[in-house]
Amino acid sequence: MSYYRLFFMRDTGGPILGSEEILARDDVEAVHIASQRVGAEAVEVWCDKRKVKHFDAIPAPGGIAHA
Repeated sequence: MSYYRLFFMRDTGGPILGSEEILARDDVEAVHIASQRVGAEAVEVWCDKRKVKHFDAIPAPGGIAHA
């Protein structure tokens, strides 16, 4: 088992709004756990200094399209 950290942010490379530490068997399990946490904020999965995966934020339903 390894510790992974999930970082929540508005955009890729944007300011970090929060984080959560999780315990997972491997990258596959960590990515699966992180995929369930994606919402209005983007999520990045890190294992120590290694970036494992980035998930874009899910747009709110009925969001306003910009011209």
